Amino acid sequence: MEVLYNIPPLIVLVIAIMLAVAFAAGGQLYIHHRFRETDFVQHNEVGGFMVAIVGTLYAVLLGFLTIVIWQHFAETQGQVSRESAAAADAWHTAVGLPHNVRTRIRHDLFTYANIMIEQEWPAMHRGGYTFQADIVVMDAMATAGTYNPVNFRESTAQLATQQQLSILHDERVRRLTNNGTAVSWFEWLVLYIGGICVIGFCWLFGLRSTRVHLLMTSTVAILIASMLVLLFELQYPFRSSVGVKPDTWYGFIEHVHLMQSGSQHIMRM
Repeated sequence: MEVLYNIPPLIVLVIAIMLAVAFAAGGQLYIHHRFRETDFVQHNEVGGFMVAIVGTLYAVLLGFLTIVIWQHFAETQGQVSRESAAAADAWHTAVGLPHNVRTRIRHDLFTYANIMIEQEWPAMHRGGYTFQADIVVMDAMATAGTYNPVNFRESTAQLATQQQLSILHDERVRRLTNNGTAVSWFEWLVLYIGGICVIGFCWLFGLRSTRVHLLMTSTVAILIASMLVLLFELQYPFRSSVGVKPDTWYGFIEHVHLMQSGSQHIMRM
């Protein structure tokens, strides 16, 4: 699995299409060489009715799984955005805390963002994660939670900062969970069986032109292979090259640099 995800998606798609077309064309040539062409022509009407049923059932199954995986992928993108937004909000709400407390919290948040880019995203590409992020988040939450506020302003800032750090922690847990869920082996097996059945029904038709028939069967194989590759690339949101990128964390770091160079000293680390 990891080897396949290290291959560029376009190459995976080309290889899958070539294998599917070779299987579809080779199977058709073998079947039509083994049996008489007239046996297929006289059953075109019945075969067309049957392939419509089989094709519709497979299209419903494939479309349903595609929608589920796409929603899962889009949901994960939203979680990454909420996670980085919570980090930025925690940075801002810490402004009401004493200098030493907010400096430590902001340093942890900046370190966390760099860990996301340099360690966690590469680890998620391999299906894992880094413990360093847990340590940094826990330090920020401990720093905010163990401080005893001396006035209402500090109490409000402490509560708001803790809330945003909790959101950051929860969204990270959901993100890591989503990277561990995918299409099960049994669902893949059903998809492969269904695809083979649809292509197999294409072999049972008879046309005057063998080339046209091969073209039609190959087209069906190309569509099925393309959809299966799409599912494969999207099932794990962070393992593929077309997966979710850490762009929001780059944006957070740019925002920190902007605050560091701004005129409001209280917004710096």
